[in-house]
Amino acid sequence: MEPVKLVGENLRAARTRRGLSLSEVARQAGIGKGTLSELEAGNRNPTLETLYALATVLGLPLGRLLAAEPEPRDGGALHVHRSAGPEISGHAADVELLDSVDDGRTRLEIYRLHVRAGTRYTSPAHHPRVIEQLHVHTGTLHTGPESDPQTLGPGDYIRFDATVPHVYEAPEDATTATLVMRYPA
Repeated sequence: MEPVKLVGENLRAARTRRGLSLSEVARQAGIGKGTLSELEAGNRNPTLETLYALATVLGLPLGRLLAAEPEPRDGGALHVHRSAGPEISGHAADVELLDSVDDGRTRLEIYRLHVRAGTRYTSPAHHPRVIEQLHVHTGTLHTGPESDPQTLGPGDYIRFDATVPHVYEAPEDATTATLVMRYPA
């Protein structure tokens, strides 16, 4: 299924399960009702910022909106080909969902992250007990809580509490990293 259609179906299903109207979700997410309607119909590509806002309103991890849950493979490996997962772009960064794992206590979502050179994104606080972990592959990334971002280069790793506003900034060169979002189940 086309990623934009899958996102639309996931949005509509999550909104319906929670008994929320289009108007209420749109208002809480700070987007237009027509925009949400087009997203749910699979007629519009969402931005990363819009999907994060919607996931927050719906009380979901971002990955629940991006893709169907992968089928478990008995004893096999999951090989994700480059550009095989849904990629979502924002004004400063692009993410591609690689995998998600849920053991009933914790949900992990693993993303490829690309932050464009000279850009900064400030993420609003996530739900309680959400942790972000990043491993930088290329470039320089200022990231972490907005009140105390750290500077990371290739090979560096950071883990931080994502329940406060936090930043992703690539001051000079484009940056690539692996992002792991850890949610309580």
